[in-house]
Amino acid sequence: MDKRIFLLLDYRNQFYFSTRHRGASVDVEKLKKYFKNNGYELIVKHFFEIDFRSDNYKGEWILYQSSEDPGLFYKDYIEDVLMTLHFQGARLIPDFRYFRAHHNKVYMELLRDVLPISEIKNIQSKGFGTYEEYTRGNILRSSDPYVLKPGSGTRSSGVKLLATSEDKKKYPHNLSRTLTFDNLKLLISKLITGKPFTPISTNRRKFIVQNFIVGLEGDFRILTYGEKYYAVFRGNRDNDFRASGSGKLNFEAELPEGLLNYAKAVYTQFNVPFMSLDIGYKNGVFYLFEFQCLCLGQYTLEKSKFYYKQINDEWKRVLETPDLEREIVTTVLSHIENK
Repeated sequence: MDKRIFLLLDYRNQFYFSTRHRGASVDVEKLKKYFKNNGYELIVKHFFEIDFRSDNYKGEWILYQSSEDPGLFYKDYIEDVLMTLHFQGARLIPDFRYFRAHHNKVYMELLRDVLPISEIKNIQSKGFGTYEEYTRGNILRSSDPYVLKPGSGTRSSGVKLLATSEDKKKYPHNLSRTLTFDNLKLLISKLITGKPFTPISTNRRKFIVQNFIVGLEGDFRILTYGEKYYAVFRGNRDNDFRASGSGKLNFEAELPEGLLNYAKAVYTQFNVPFMSLDIGYKNGVFYLFEFQCLCLGQYTLEKSKFYYKQINDEWKRVLETPDLEREIVTTVLSHIENK
């Protein structure tokens, strides 16, 4: 067997996650079996075991994961390893840019701007590194509502609607606050010396502001694995505009006409093995609010009793018991063969 794929585990000996129980991992032994049945050897390593002094991974396929640890400290370490693998010429699954976009909404929106995918351009965002930069823009002077999002976070944590002029001042200021003891020392030094200087901002936590689509009752989470599309409607929270984290999930919801065609058009242009898409719909128009290409929330797949597949240009429901490991292997191998 001369075909191989490297699988990188985290410090908990886990790869991605499953909904089987709290903290559950993908079954690595099951992955090995499925890959072996398809003629591939799965070589399992931990991130810390990658030794660039003795090994060269140029041309090797690397199936990896990200991390959602508080503060993203471990994710920062993973990035060092992956960036070096990328520099050495390893073939990362998915591409490094999609790792960078995970838990990084500023970079996600910059990718949206530069990717040549017209279907995702009707959500327009602006990222800021400080509150001072934000105040120099046009948002404070606009009467339009906006959505504020922190640079990282899940389940709509920190997401606010900027509906009034007061909202547009208060919420970004609070979200970006980074007041530390070093800031205080600099201010005290300025008072003592009397010398003019531009102080370091005390609001340096990055964030984005994007256009708000009024009147939505929720959105659709679409999980794509090759030809299989899993869908769930997520209703908004009570008296709120946010759907993520609401717990109001409907797997039997009627899908708007064209939704799956839209999801397929976006997914195929990203050229990744699997993907999650959060899609809004209003008056015949679809909006891609967010996307992820790794560390997907697997609930939509594992709790589904069926998936959607396009057969002879028509979308059909196909009844099937979900198997996360099977779908990972199938789509990864298809991705490799298409490369």
